Amino acid sequence: MAQRIPFFELFEGFAPPIGLRVLLTDARVTDVTVEQESRTMALALTVLQEITDSERTLLEQLLADRFALNGVRISLTQGGFPKQEPRPSNAGGGARKESSAGKIIMGREIKGHPMPMSELNPKAGNVVVEGKVFKCEFRELRQPGMWLALIEMTDYEGSVIVRKRMLEKDVAPLRDRVSTGMWLRVAGMMELTYDGHDMQLNPRDVTEITHEPRMDTAEVKRVELHLHTRMSNMDALTDTGSVVKLAAKWGMPAIAITDHGVAQSFPDAWHAGEGKIKILYGCEGYFVNNIDDRIAIHGHQDIGFSDEIVCFDIETTGLKVTQEAITEIGAVRLRNGEIVETFQTFVDPERRLTPEIIGLTGITDEMLRGAPKLKDALTAFLAFGFYTKGLEGMESSRAGILASTEPVVATLFGVFVFQEHLTLPAIVGILLVLGGIVVLSGKKAAKA
Repeated sequence: MAQRIPFFELFEGFAPPIGLRVLLTDARVTDVTVEQESRTMALALTVLQEITDSERTLLEQLLADRFALNGVRISLTQGGFPKQEPRPSNAGGGARKESSAGKIIMGREIKGHPMPMSELNPKAGNVVVEGKVFKCEFRELRQPGMWLALIEMTDYEGSVIVRKRMLEKDVAPLRDRVSTGMWLRVAGMMELTYDGHDMQLNPRDVTEITHEPRMDTAEVKRVELHLHTRMSNMDALTDTGSVVKLAAKWGMPAIAITDHGVAQSFPDAWHAGEGKIKILYGCEGYFVNNIDDRIAIHGHQDIGFSDEIVCFDIETTGLKVTQEAITEIGAVRLRNGEIVETFQTFVDPERRLTPEIIGLTGITDEMLRGAPKLKDALTAFLAFGFYTKGLEGMESSRAGILASTEPVVATLFGVFVFQEHLTLPAIVGILLVLGGIVVLSGKKAAKA
């Protein structure tokens, strides 16, 4: 690794105990290696403060638990860092002109160059930062006349929470003039939060500034052919719609979407393009290379996309194939590229969902309450995919008669596939259904 990356910039969101956090405030990552097969990570750190063996062991365990790794190895080097002169933040990669006084919202005019947010730490003291407001909140506290101002900012290299308890008369300018999307220059004191688990900027002066957006000034525009979105798990944070609109704004003729093994970002990309930019739909596919069987797709029927096909999707309780359970099955039957029939059912996973999966899928425990078990859901899905397909080739009268055998088919499917026991009521029901079919078939033959 050619550069020294601040520890909390690389591991954003990681919150160790306060004592360990203070020791890592000035730490820099000089090298990091992740072994995918063994799911281990080797980390080289340069620190200013001494970290004991027990503290290092604790840090290794916390990192392994936080990122679901089998092991973490940390090598420590104690020493100083080359002093860097403060430089203007190149937020979002765009050219920034030094603003004049700007519009003062609180305090006085701010002088001096802003510090990159990625280099902020509780020991930085008085600092100046510039960034875009992506969240702001102003609420009255229980103490009469006291308010809490909370502003979250980013310069696209890092982020900071601007927090201050203020009297109502003092918070009024911030409450009335600060909103999401605007750019601010803030001067104040860096300090730890009240619980010691994070840091915050206590503002003294706040000024609204102008910001020149990032632009592509190249005469010949490039085409991005390798782009991952949020749909590539643990590999990207890029919002599909935002990046497509930005590429179109910059005049790029096309942009490719190449997520890991999924195509969920394609609809968002298509809608965001709106005919202004060509979308190159791609996917990083994965094949099973088995010694005895090297065929990735099995089947004897060669059909085109204009023929009738069934497309299905499932939602699960997690990402581990051998441990998770299905929570939803959805399918559509396509004919000549048009949807002619749909299927959807929730599935009881017989376990509670994690907050991460609820946020990812939008499925809650309440939605799954009373849902069919996996066996019943699969039976219904296979009936949709295969059984109803067989009826389509028959005349309507005969298909209507055979359609009544669906409960029989489902019952027998459960017996032969899932080894369910055939009970006496089930046997009686099967006989009644089959008897009714014989009677109806006999009447039809007599009429003929």
